[in-house]
Amino acid sequence: MNRKWVVLFIAVMMVATTACGSNNNADTDKNAGNSQADEASAGPFTAYKEPVTFSVAKVINSKNSGLPAGETFDDNAYYQFMEKKFNIKVENDWLVETPEAYQQKISLAISTRDLPDVFSVNEQQLKQLVETEQIADLTSAYETTASPLVKEVYDSYDDRVLSKATFDGKLMALPSTNIGGEFNLTWIRADWLEKEGLQPPKTLDDLIAVAKAFVENDPDGNGKKDTYGFTGVPVLAGLNTNHGFDPILGALHAYKGQWMKDASGQIGYSSNFPEMKAALDKLHQLYADGLIDKEFIVRKDPNELVAAGQVGIAFAPWWFPYGALKDSVKNDSKAEWVAFTTPLDKAGKFNTYDQNPSTNFIVVNKDYKHPEAVVKVLNEMLAIGKNVDPDAADLYKGIVVDSSALPFSLGVDYEDIVYQGYLKLKELIDSKGESEASGEVQKWYEAWKINEESPKKDLSAWSEATARYVGSAVVEASDINITRSEFFGTTKTMEKKWAILQKMENEAFLKIIVGEAPLDSFDQYVADWKSAGGDDIVKEVQEAAKQ
Repeated sequence: MNRKWVVLFIAVMMVATTACGSNNNADTDKNAGNSQADEASAGPFTAYKEPVTFSVAKVINSKNSGLPAGETFDDNAYYQFMEKKFNIKVENDWLVETPEAYQQKISLAISTRDLPDVFSVNEQQLKQLVETEQIADLTSAYETTASPLVKEVYDSYDDRVLSKATFDGKLMALPSTNIGGEFNLTWIRADWLEKEGLQPPKTLDDLIAVAKAFVENDPDGNGKKDTYGFTGVPVLAGLNTNHGFDPILGALHAYKGQWMKDASGQIGYSSNFPEMKAALDKLHQLYADGLIDKEFIVRKDPNELVAAGQVGIAFAPWWFPYGALKDSVKNDSKAEWVAFTTPLDKAGKFNTYDQNPSTNFIVVNKDYKHPEAVVKVLNEMLAIGKNVDPDAADLYKGIVVDSSALPFSLGVDYEDIVYQGYLKLKELIDSKGESEASGEVQKWYEAWKINEESPKKDLSAWSEATARYVGSAVVEASDINITRSEFFGTTKTMEKKWAILQKMENEAFLKIIVGEAPLDSFDQYVADWKSAGGDDIVKEVQEAAKQ
């Protein structure tokens, strides 16, 4: 399943590259004065006495906007609603059709200091704008104007989101959020387990035993030796990487491609830790024993094996039923896929790691006089997305309008929103539909009912029910241990050498797994990685993490 689709489906609004507002002198003069001192503008949802304007520049989806006839990106129900509710008029400064075009224009604006009023940037651009003192301090605007809902959402990440936008104690941007629960689970065909008389595996040895049975015992019953134990992908691991070996690595306390603390407490590159060497040894054993697909390095799409009913174990996130598992059930109605937090380590933990909690930031030109107006609009956008503002209940009711029609696009939602959705669905199921629930949860419930009444007859309903009631049920399991990464950014040396170092890493690891290089070649790889620029990057990351 395409991750962008998932985020659009479950989050308040799709995280998109957008920009907002230009530093229009006429607007600045018209809105002159400190609006935060105006009692009429105090509070998250209070309207201004006098009109306030900010102009935006953004990426739009004009081909599939979904806007009704007569509406445009310059004049639509979202813009009209903000003006009616807050006396805030949103005007488009410039619009582009692609993220690439946006990056070109905003990069030029930053370099020439000809900035919009409000706009979207990545982390590197945010740091550049802070260093060159081009954007406003939003600390006061956030503290006085952000709604309880906005603050609660940000607080669900502890300080890991707001801290990315905080410099010298000042909040310099409104960050996006990347929701949790996106790590790979272990999906297993329960019908194959039952046929082979096996219990759900807990440890890595248990899982390997299951894989061996699936390879050797003809679980599909076709009389052919055509089933596999584990699929894989050449990059080996990574969040939102279907068929990545993350669960196996995690059981051995190995994490690929992360900046984490080593045994001495120093930040280092996790791929080079001793635990990775041991994990590569295990993967090599599995490959040599025929439990890992021998063609995984060159196979174009391991989902084909899942769909064809040749695989009974798949590593993928909670939303995998929307993708290859759906095709598996389509081709074999007996397929019963269940998600597990397995394999566990010796302490009984399913080990994984987190993703960058924020990658996109809304910033305000330092010369713009109403930074709290942007916070008000964010308050309302989140309220609309959560269906908690009755005044906005009829906005685009019954039709789907692209998020680029919003004043600006900033994906924000609770870190545990996936599990929250499961709990709400379970409550609705347990009450036989009597509990109160949002329209989205009602939709999941209807899908669950359809699948209960006629299992697997409606594959869309099966996918919805399985993802939302089976996959998402385990993303907050008590045995999950999340090791936090210490750094997600890019350093100067990374910009020049990271691609080469990543290629070096992947080639070395793959050679060890397939037996083209001995295990001890790992030590030479680490030495080569360090001398090729890795040592410099480690120092830069350690320094950046202190800031």
